[in-house]
Amino acid sequence: MNSAAMTLAFPVSDELRLHLDAFLEAPGEQVHLVPLLDSFLSDLMAAFFDGPIQAVGAQGSVATMVQGGVKVISKAARALIRSLIGKAGPAEREALADHFRTLALVQGNELRIRLPMSEARTTEIQRVFTAYLSGASGYSVQLVAVMRELCDDALAQYFDALVACVRLNAFSRGVVATARKTIQKAAYMAVEKGLPALGRAHKEPVVRHFDGMLQPA
Repeated sequence: MNSAAMTLAFPVSDELRLHLDAFLEAPGEQVHLVPLLDSFLSDLMAAFFDGPIQAVGAQGSVATMVQGGVKVISKAARALIRSLIGKAGPAEREALADHFRTLALVQGNELRIRLPMSEARTTEIQRVFTAYLSGASGYSVQLVAVMRELCDDALAQYFDALVACVRLNAFSRGVVATARKTIQKAAYMAVEKGLPALGRAHKEPVVRHFDGMLQPA
């Protein structure tokens, strides 16, 4: 399978699938939106943070630092969901539904949420993951770089693109900007401080976790 035919995607829980199906069937109904966004955030955090921590089995200061960042991200994102996105009007909910349709990746009976990336980004991620998992040395710096780029792509697709569906006044734009900076800082900290603090024996399960998220597009 070549890199152009691959995408990064995480599996959804039964709860998220239930809420996503309900919202996409009737995006005009406000009642479905907040449960969908809450479930989406829970699955997203599980895929990008909880999953790697569990794969490593990390404890101590590194795990505490990353888990602290997870709490910061979750708190900021959930506050934004309830104060802004969760109050979207009918046309805005239709736009949100369209975006979720672009993120949905169905493989047989399995539903995943994709992270749209450029072909160049996918190729670089595969190159670095493959080299690191083959035992090649000298890839730790590049590993941090591609994981930071994954953070940027996730923010663009899972934060910016969702917020762009909602009309914001000047005050709300300020709230969004502050939340984005908070989330970005916490995500970068987990990558730039947490990943280098791990030895190869603990980095490898993290890389395998994300490598396993690469799926046929």
